[in-house]
Amino acid sequence: MRSIAGAAVEIVVVFLLLSAPDLFLHYKGFAIHPFVKKEYFLTIGIFSVLFALSAGTWFRMAVIVLILLNQTIWLCSLVYFGAPLTPEQVQLFFSDTADSVTTGAHIESQFVMPLLTALAPAVLLGLISIFRPFRGSRSAVFSVVLALALVGVVARWSVHGLPAAIQAGSYSASATAATNVGVLAMRETEVAAPPSSLNPLADHTIAPVPVPEGKATVVMVMGESINPARLSIFGWKRATTPGLAHFLNAPPPGWHMMAKIGFSGGVATLASVPSALRLVYFPNLPDRQPMNIFDVANTGDFKSYYYSAQAITTMQIAGGARHVLEEKTVETYDEKAKMSPEELLAEDVKGVPPAPRRFIYVHQRADHEPYLDNCKKYVGDFRTFEAPDDSDDEARRARYDTGLQCWDRSTSDIIQAFLGEKDPVYVFVTSDHNELMGEGGYWGHLIRHLPTAVVPVILMTNRPDSAIAAEFQRMDRPTQFQLMQLVAEAMGSGVNVKQYDPSIFYVNGTMPFGRAKYMEVEKLPGDRYRVSHFSSDATPAEPSETVSLESMPKDAVVPVVQSAMLHPGGSLAH
Repeated sequence: MRSIAGAAVEIVVVFLLLSAPDLFLHYKGFAIHPFVKKEYFLTIGIFSVLFALSAGTWFRMAVIVLILLNQTIWLCSLVYFGAPLTPEQVQLFFSDTADSVTTGAHIESQFVMPLLTALAPAVLLGLISIFRPFRGSRSAVFSVVLALALVGVVARWSVHGLPAAIQAGSYSASATAATNVGVLAMRETEVAAPPSSLNPLADHTIAPVPVPEGKATVVMVMGESINPARLSIFGWKRATTPGLAHFLNAPPPGWHMMAKIGFSGGVATLASVPSALRLVYFPNLPDRQPMNIFDVANTGDFKSYYYSAQAITTMQIAGGARHVLEEKTVETYDEKAKMSPEELLAEDVKGVPPAPRRFIYVHQRADHEPYLDNCKKYVGDFRTFEAPDDSDDEARRARYDTGLQCWDRSTSDIIQAFLGEKDPVYVFVTSDHNELMGEGGYWGHLIRHLPTAVVPVILMTNRPDSAIAAEFQRMDRPTQFQLMQLVAEAMGSGVNVKQYDPSIFYVNGTMPFGRAKYMEVEKLPGDRYRVSHFSSDATPAEPSETVSLESMPKDAVVPVVQSAMLHPGGSLAH
């Protein structure tokens, strides 16, 4: 009887220790709600029973380390992003979560609380395992069952695709949520295709259109994590974009810049960039479509070049940079070079040889977290913005705003490379997604929330009276699909899709092609938007909501008075 009572006490102790971080952060006001759903009790209860009755000190220590890692990842994500970890974030680990970990390791006092919150229960569980106050009821059988249970969750999901583990969310146990996220992320790669009835929505129709003057240089600059509300060209109080402000206020003779705020096609790089390059309207497995923007360029006899400060993954998902004469990604850049890949982008663009028709795609890395690590050579030219107080939030905003100068410098130097051209030049600049700085309580990206897709959309051209420029000027809150249509049009192809509705656009979640849910956004009067959430099979996922952008400017604030001069060599001084 004493043995059974001791085991019961230890089960209760383990349950409380595993729940303690959730309860603590709930009390601190974070979006986590333990003891709300039966899945919480089921998951953490079974885990507590098996752990409390398992034998083998080293085995239990290994499990405790797993618990610590799970809780650290989940709790730090909750604090850093303002929202619980989602399944697809695990798949984005190397490009997103790894940077968050790096950022936390370097600096943040805001990471101290979740780290200590995860560490305390792990230490107490470790002490229980070492001193074994209730060791009489432990058995190696329960150790084997616990190991099999963890493996079984993965196996069951793999074989049957059934919800053997709860989905990560505000109600899940942080001690096991990251494990479940990993399982769900693996399943996410095997999601069944949406119903075939949706296929017509993904069919492109392509018609040839004249290339202005028969020749042109078309440049597509895809930025990273750019929050347009924090760009000084749109009225932000800090001089975060002095280079672009120079081009807006005092462009070279014959040149003109137009800057707007519109929408990307996703809330993560992996979600939006493949959709942009595939010219996606409806996110219905466009991987079935063989076309991408490089095929459009090839059809128009444009010589193509691809330069990216990011990994090759997004390009591979988009079907590859076919027909390009030169291709570079972060894997091909020298990590020991004096300049970072971000800074080398402009150097590569300057090296593109002259040709009557050229298409150059540039994928930047700034201003992704860690915000100050993307530029090496330029950093001495930047103004370091200081936080107005000692809060972690303001310190993060100040670092982000400082990092925006890296993006501004990179973008300005890319534009600078074409200012001597006499033939038509169209430089399109946008971003893969926003980087929220506390708006609505959210931070960073990877959040399926329409403001995460609000981005700058810019055109710099030496043909301000062209049809391309006129069409860009007419755009009101341009969407990613509309922008890519214009890029294609500049290269001689009119691209559309069946059942296109200009009053509706779509935004992916954290995975491309609607695999991690997507948003259908309907434009309403007064710069308001009705947002409906759908699962990958096009079934409703969550209640619709209405989002207003009335307080956000639509176009650049001109004139913008900021210091931006030209170096003797022709590049911009910041």
